Amino acid sequence: MNLLDLIVFVCSAATCMRLLFYRRGAARFKRHISLLAWLVIVVTGSVALCIVTGKISSDQIHPIGILMLGALTFATWYAHGNIAQLLRMARGHQWN
Repeated sequence: MNLLDLIVFVCSAATCMRLLFYRRGAARFKRHISLLAWLVIVVTGSVALCIVTGKISSDQIHPIGILMLGALTFATWYAHGNIAQLLRMARGHQWN
């Protein structure tokens, strides 16, 4: 496992775990947001597991994909795991 493999694993696992342990609190339930969050959890968890088991390596992922994974990880942690906030940010709305 090289440094890029470690970076991809940490970013994938961190995003997956942050979304898994998101607490909705007073936020409203939205089915389409929940399905999107579930999809991101499945994809990032799968990437982390594939890196650990050696099924894929960072050589098989485009460098732009690794940068996007890092940006997704940062944005997910910044939004405290709230996918709806990420979508609002992508549309240009102000953060609360």
